[in-house]
Amino acid sequence: MGYFTNEGGYTSVCDIAVTALCMIVALLLFISNVHKNKSFWLMLGMVIFIWSAAAGSLVYQIFMANKQLDYSILVASRLVNHTSLSAVQLLYVLYLREPLWMSTSGYKRFVLSISAVAAAPIIIDIIGMIAGFGFRVKDESVITSFSIYPFSFTAFVAIIFYLIIKYRNRIIRQVFWSLFFVNLISLIVSAVQGIHRQSSFTTLAYFMPVLGLLFTFHSNPYDSETGAANDIYFSKELASCIEKNTGLYMISCYISGFNSRMRSMPQLKSEFYRFFKQNVKRGILYRFPNGRLVLTLKKKRYRNSEETISAILDDFYKSYELIGLDYKIVVAETTPELRTPEEYIKLIEQIESSMSYNKTRRVTDSDISDLKDSLYILSELQDISRRQDFSDERVLVYCQPVFNLATGKYDTAEALMRLKLPDTGLVFPDKFIPIAEKHDLIHQLSMIILNKTCITIRELMSEGYYLNRISVNFSTLDIRQDTFCFEVQDIIERSGIPYGKIAVEITESRSELEFNRMKKKVTELQGLGIKFYLDDFGTGYSNFERIMEIPFDIIKFDRSMLVESVKNDSSKFMVSTFASMFNDLNYSVLFEGVEDERDERHCVDMHARYLQGYKYSKPIPIEDLRNFLSKQAG
Repeated sequence: MGYFTNEGGYTSVCDIAVTALCMIVALLLFISNVHKNKSFWLMLGMVIFIWSAAAGSLVYQIFMANKQLDYSILVASRLVNHTSLSAVQLLYVLYLREPLWMSTSGYKRFVLSISAVAAAPIIIDIIGMIAGFGFRVKDESVITSFSIYPFSFTAFVAIIFYLIIKYRNRIIRQVFWSLFFVNLISLIVSAVQGIHRQSSFTTLAYFMPVLGLLFTFHSNPYDSETGAANDIYFSKELASCIEKNTGLYMISCYISGFNSRMRSMPQLKSEFYRFFKQNVKRGILYRFPNGRLVLTLKKKRYRNSEETISAILDDFYKSYELIGLDYKIVVAETTPELRTPEEYIKLIEQIESSMSYNKTRRVTDSDISDLKDSLYILSELQDISRRQDFSDERVLVYCQPVFNLATGKYDTAEALMRLKLPDTGLVFPDKFIPIAEKHDLIHQLSMIILNKTCITIRELMSEGYYLNRISVNFSTLDIRQDTFCFEVQDIIERSGIPYGKIAVEITESRSELEFNRMKKKVTELQGLGIKFYLDDFGTGYSNFERIMEIPFDIIKFDRSMLVESVKNDSSKFMVSTFASMFNDLNYSVLFEGVEDERDERHCVDMHARYLQGYKYSKPIPIEDLRNFLSKQAG
């Protein structure tokens, strides 16, 4: 069906276009919004009611154009159109509550106002039809004495203007001007239509403010809860500054539990609004998914940037005294040393990881140097993982001999990991293991260490050295691998050594899922003769019920337990009782961190079977283990 024009100058083109656009918008809303929250349903409701209004207008005008003056259809289509437009007015104000942070009392007042504005035309229209002074059909013609809807739309836009002007300090200026001009243009369209005694663009005039909301809050970078931009746009701003060599300050603030508490703590929201109003106007605030907020300030806008940053920080500290949520603040600025947004994000994350809560750090040259080292180590780890070479020369096996109190000899050791990289030389575990675990690169390293350890054990055995076993550390990330047991078995088999020459060191898992997975794999590998050590007993978390469920061979007491035991008799009794209990249950006890003869005596008194620490040897290349082992007789 083509578009049509009636005698009153109405053209169907606009309503047809609006109905089509509404269907497209509704479809895109469903596709693009994974989390269908209250704002989503309010937006969808407005789109549906605008579609309904446009459809009602089309039906009404079609019957008018064809001179089919069926009174019931005309009244019904007219009421559908008018009721739908009134519903759009109400939903629009309901939608604005969240982005404008309206209080409950103020919100209810405006809802009542807009409800009156929305309901009045419908009530007057119905009364007019009944009383005979409004819309009616008489002598085969339609009589419309007057229409209150232009006044209703004007009142609606006036309320919207009042709201966005009243609460303008609660939204960033880009959002304010977007809402202001979209509503202004829709009012102009409605006014021009009225001057020309037209009705073709009524639904379009209502649709324009809704489109403004759609693009402002559903398809733009701004988060309606905080007024902050999406973190994706932080990268874009930073990339632009780097490209143009424009100086940029970044104040990153990680707040523990910010995302959840922003919704559950009214005081936090109120204080955040105050801080936002006072400080965010100076730059752009970005919100990251993990609770980090980053405020950017362009250097060229501030004569004394240090004073500005100090003022912002001082204001934040005042807010902290009221709210009390733990935070970590990092202050950085663009530098020629870093050339990508990703490097700045990693810099902030790296500094945060080494900070304690409620501290502020300014980025130093040393921090940037550490980041460069970390990025280099990461690139090497990625290359090691990609190559899948169990003989990779960059991964070194060190070990620390373990003294057996029962035999008075060194017959076991713990394998330790080191990296030797072309640009940095020897790299210790505290530098690369956190990076490897964070980027899921630890598993290949663990398998390389296991393979090289097995090869060394085979060589020592062939040379006649007596070696009970060497333990290899595996992380929870290793245990998660579905192929973990197969890989361990395959490497040991290919090396040609007995399974009992290898021990697996693991730490206790907190989660039930991880515990069950660990238990299953320990049982499977123990069936082959592989020994298992529980590492770091006494640190953080220990569940005796779970320890009893997994048949460990050796319990390794962390050095912290040894340090605690020498404080007083009560502490010594406690640690000694633990060790005695494990001995009675046929677990062997190994104390780590033995540094001198005093430590050794304490460990012997506390039922130790094995001792490990600097008293006996620092970590050494595994090839040097020969210096501690005894040759087998004959």
